[in-house]
Amino acid sequence: MDSRTYDALYRPARIAPPPRRPGVVLLSAVLWLLTSVSVSWLCFLVGMTALWGAASGEPVGGFLLCYSAVLCGGAGMFVAVCRAPAVRRMSGDVRSLLLGALACPVPLVLATAAWFSVG
Repeated sequence: MDSRTYDALYRPARIAPPPRRPGVVLLSAVLWLLTSVSVSWLCFLVGMTALWGAASGEPVGGFLLCYSAVLCGGAGMFVAVCRAPAVRRMSGDVRSLLLGALACPVPLVLATAAWFSVG
């Protein structure tokens, strides 16, 4: 038997990847960019506030502990959604879009409010 015929008949099946959707990928990238910029701004603001508080002699441990607890709680809920079976069965593009849409609003609203309140 010809080796090419044998390979065509008996090799493991290759699953064709789903087609890429550039609109979904672009929207997902924009959502994740907004999320990362918002979280970076909030972390910078909290760090500067803690630094100024520590420089003036105020105790900042409780403030940082509260911020860390909120951040870890949000990350834990996000990981729980990521590990849900329905989300894990989605294609990569759609899963990234869904998780970006879930992750974006809270940090974006908080960062916008902080931006306008700080000046």
